[in-house]
Amino acid sequence: MKCIECGHDTINKNRTYVANLENCVIIIKNVPAMVCEHCNEVYYSDEVFGQIEKIVYKLENIINDIAVIDYTNSAA
Repeated sequence: MKCIECGHDTINKNRTYVANLENCVIIIKNVPAMVCEHCNEVYYSDEVFGQIEKIVYKLENIINDIAVIDYTNSAA
């Protein structure tokens, strides 16, 4: 895949996704992503982003501060 921002190639890497919500912060580690080698722009597949949304939705009403989750353990 080519980067939409700069046109360079992307590579597969695990990244950390941070959801900064009104009542909490949810940090999801080891999220599979495509990252631009030139500008570091991050892209998630539809499947991965759908899983991120599910994780955030499950946690946003039960967490009052900060939660750190490992994607590989919660995506199963």
